[in-house]
Amino acid sequence: MKILQLLQELKKPLNRLTKLLWQLMKLLQKIMKLMQNLMKLVHHLMKLMQHLMKLVQYLTKLMQRPLKLMQHLMKLMQHLMKLVQRLMKLVRHLMKLMQHLMKLMQHLMKLMQ
Repeated sequence: MKILQLLQELKKPLNRLTKLLWQLMKLLQKIMKLMQNLMKLVHHLMKLMQHLMKLVQYLTKLMQRPLKLMQHLMKLMQHLMKLVQRLMKLVRHLMKLMQHLMKLMQHLMKLMQ
């Protein structure tokens, strides 16, 4: 009788734990999708930087005195590089977050056993 009663008492916490695990897995999936999108964004920004560098090269050939234009383009390139660095930092933080969430999920699974 006591075993049945204990099992009944454990039922609710186990159900809650199961729901939490599902929510955690969904969150992990969303984070992974976000990371994929961030990686795509970084890739596109890198391509944009390449095109901007080609544009700078073309403009220097086209004009004899493009100093101000070049300065603006260089500033734009610097901003793009900073943006790429920040995006990479964000990707690293998201990866760390995902690792922590995975560890949490492992601990929750151990608790369920």
